[in-house]
Amino acid sequence: MEAMALLVLHYHEMWLKGGNRSFFLHKLTESVRAHLGDLGALRIEHEDGRVLVSVAADATAAVDRVRRIFGVAYYSVVVETTRDLEAVAAAAVEQMGRQRFRTFAVRARRADKTLPFKSQDVERRVGAAILSSLGDVAVDLDHPEVTCYVEFTRNRALVYSEKIPGPGGMPANTAGKLACLLSGGYDSAVAAYQMMKRGAHLLFVHFHGVAAQPGESSGPVAREIVEILTPYQGHSKLFLVPFYELQREIVLHAPEEYRILLYRRLMLRIAQAIAYKNHALGLVTGDSLAQVASQTLQNMAAVGAAATLPLYRPLVGFDKQEIIDIARRVGTFDPSSERFTDCCPAFMPHRPSLYATSGELDRAEAGLDVASMIRRGVAAAEREVYHFRDGRVVAAGAQQNALV
Repeated sequence: MEAMALLVLHYHEMWLKGGNRSFFLHKLTESVRAHLGDLGALRIEHEDGRVLVSVAADATAAVDRVRRIFGVAYYSVVVETTRDLEAVAAAAVEQMGRQRFRTFAVRARRADKTLPFKSQDVERRVGAAILSSLGDVAVDLDHPEVTCYVEFTRNRALVYSEKIPGPGGMPANTAGKLACLLSGGYDSAVAAYQMMKRGAHLLFVHFHGVAAQPGESSGPVAREIVEILTPYQGHSKLFLVPFYELQREIVLHAPEEYRILLYRRLMLRIAQAIAYKNHALGLVTGDSLAQVASQTLQNMAAVGAAATLPLYRPLVGFDKQEIIDIARRVGTFDPSSERFTDCCPAFMPHRPSLYATSGELDRAEAGLDVASMIRRGVAAAEREVYHFRDGRVVAAGAQQNALV
């Protein structure tokens, strides 16, 4: 007999969307289909603030996919039954009998308030059935080892015993497009994830230099990170921009103490040109306040002044351990931990400026043909496209000067 999994997905923030809620629910449904559609026959229903998903697949496979669907606050594998209390109690005994525990509680919720019983009645009836059927167990309402959840909707009762945390946030691709400057390190990958979690669709711009040692190119790291992040939004574009020769021009024609800040300004401008050509509405960076010399308040303001698009820094108040913890959870920690050559430390100044102003950086750029450098950076960019299909990410080949 073909395995069937029934899951209930709960969402939180979409309740606040009022008349626009249907748009967000539609996007959530699209994400569910994209992540589970290849597993088997799929049915998705919306009922009383829940998304019910029935799929012809093993529950373990479905559970693993749902963890990457933004908009899901938590989810569970459930047993469906009628709203008759005897049937509910029997389903609860079956569900709880599969587990080992000594203490338990029952929590009931009724979306339909016209039912002829209250939540407390359900909890007492189901609790009594579990006690009489499972032997040496006891009720503990404050700190139970296992909780049996019972939810009554308009058409059915749902019984489950585990709430699996989802990624939360808003459904993918509901907030517009942004361009993320992706270095390959922990910070920018997590910044990308944080903005995707809020519904933004990201394209990625990676600046690469000359590898210090064979096998230390940053390009493969950036590609691996994009492959990890793509399932969260369905498809991605990655632009790879060679940066070494542009850095050399800055080294030759600008004051040493401003080098890193001028690198970053040029990166912002090139990424912005790519963003405009791809109809993106802003730029995302992994800046974290005071983490390195270029990320003092003054330096971030001076660098950011080069951008005309809005600049988003979702990690600005995060410390490094918080960022690493998210990277581990998302899956970008391992590639970001690989040894690779980062652009920014190239030609590192002995004493980088900590408190530059926008005017000082403007004057430091006076000997540079910034407009030409932007054009050359954009013209040299190679584009790669990634699609999430049938549970895996498929990458298309690189194309040069293909910016849209």
